[in-house]
Amino acid sequence: MRMMKVDPWVLKVVLFLAPLCPICQNMSYDLRQLEEEFADAPVEFVGVFPNASTQVEQIEAFRVEYGLSMQMKQDTDGWTEALNAHWTPEAFVLDVNDSILYQGRINDRYFAPGRRRNKTRNRDLREAIASSLRGAAVAVPRTDAVGCPIEGMPVLSPKQ
Repeated sequence: MRMMKVDPWVLKVVLFLAPLCPICQNMSYDLRQLEEEFADAPVEFVGVFPNASTQVEQIEAFRVEYGLSMQMKQDTDGWTEALNAHWTPEAFVLDVNDSILYQGRINDRYFAPGRRRNKTRNRDLREAIASSLRGAAVAVPRTDAVGCPIEGMPVLSPKQ
């Protein structure tokens, strides 16, 4: 009998979120779409809540209210500092070695805090995941995230 080779490779998508951040709330629909689109792919979505003020109950309420199925947890492992995350929401696509393949926004709907386009033009995170799954380099590996600043991290000015 021939053994099937199982590929242990999994792409990890780490999303820094905050339950009270309006942009995180508004992006939840897009996150649900990504979870559905890549449900059968070797992709693991993880919601990380970096702010020390976030309570466990708030994390679970966020997951339930916005219909997300991904694992969600407080950042007790130091992901915020390790990845140098500064915003919620901010997305990272990591390979099996935790190398960053993409860092930045989920899409370009928000171009400044409180300022958004009527229509999304670029689905940056989706494109990064799809490219990575094909084994191709991510065309735009870094974009500026727009959102709420993470507590305790220096506030960076987005590039103009």
